[in-house]
Amino acid sequence: MFCQKCGKENKEGAAFCNACGAPLIPVITSSKDKVIQAKVKTKRDQIEGISQTGPILACLVGLLFLFLGFLFNFLILIFGLILLGIAIWWSSGRENERKKLENEIKELQAEME
Repeated sequence: MFCQKCGKENKEGAAFCNACGAPLIPVITSSKDKVIQAKVKTKRDQIEGISQTGPILACLVGLLFLFLGFLFNFLILIFGLILLGIAIWWSSGRENERKKLENEIKELQAEME
């Protein structure tokens, strides 16, 4: 059973949503709605799978190289700046992917209404 408020999946027969606490109203769903709910669940799983660990690590290494560059060498400073640029680009790409998936979920949920 999916929450009508937040869209999270809950156990069948649950009275309240585990995620937002909204009361769950049993809805008789058609096979089309079940297919859409499965697609929504897949997209939510994809959103949860988007990790920010890589960009954060690249940013930290870039900052380390910036610090070392100021202390020792201009070339290390340039390398640190490049790493920071890559981290920012990488992170924004993942955020755009997350927003795209969230919009697709909204479109799927609108189809069910």
